[in-house]
Parts: sequence; structure tokens; C-alpha cells
Amino acid sequence: MREILTIHGIIQLVMALLGSAGFAMIFHLRKQLMAVASLGGLFSWLVYLICEPVMSGYFFPSFVASACGAFYAEVLARILKVPSTPFFVVAMIPLIPGSTLYYAMDQVVHGYLSLASAYGVRTMQCALGIGGGMSVAWAVCDLSRKIRRMRKA
Repeated sequence: MREILTIHGIIQLVMALLGSAGFAMIFHLRKQLMAVASLGGLFSWLVYLICEPVMSGYFFPSFVASACGAFYAEVLARILKVPSTPFFVVAMIPLIPGSTLYYAMDQVVHGYLSLASAYGVRTMQCALGIGGGMSVAWAVCDLSRKIRRMRKA
């Protein structure tokens, strides 16, 4: 937790918030929803930063952060009575493994295939973690909706 409270950690969180806000603007999110959607990016990156030193590799921190971001989007959607997809997409922006994908391609171009492979594995671990976390969160939310409907019937 101390690593997050350093200037480097705070800068990362601010950039996650601003990057998410930028994508919220690109996606033409309504002004009333932009701030809370952007907080989703900050929240998912905060969860990632907390999980990274505790969990090994790239898969599990991405998985947990993605699941938390998806739950955030679902809760926000229910509270505000709007679809969850825009909140989810904006919340996932900081987790996208763009740098590792770039470095993998750069190493391929320069002929360093072993380094390219290492960066490619990191990229795949992050991508699979994001996909897995979102799938689990959506499945849990869908199951809770179905249980609620069954109780009403």
C-alpha cells in the first residue's frame, strides 16, 4: 500500500483518471456520467496496483482489477438506470496492455524473438485476465438478476 501513496503511484492514478476521462469524451458519454465513469478507470487501476505486489504474474492482478471494474460498472448502471457497457469500457482503459504489445512488436521488428516472446506472453496474460475478470463479473451479475426474477415470480 505504501507504493501506491508515493508520488509515482499518485501520478499513475491521476493518469488513469485522465486517460479514462479522455476515452469517455471520445465515446461521447453524457457529461453527467463522465465523472463517475472516469472514476471507474481510477478504481480499476487502484485495484491493479494493490494486487500487483501481492499476486504473481500479470494474469491475476488484471483479472481482479477487471472484475472489480465490471462490478463497479454494473452497480453504477443500476443506480443511474443506464447501460453498464460505457462505464465498463471506460473503466478498463488503464488495464489495456498497450505498452507490452508495443514492445513485443518492436522486438519482432528488430529480430529479438526471445524478448518479443516474453512481451507477447505478458500481453496475453493481461488480456486473458481482463477477459476472465469481466466474464466472471458479468456471469455473477446475470445470475443475481435471474435469482431476483425467480423470487418475484
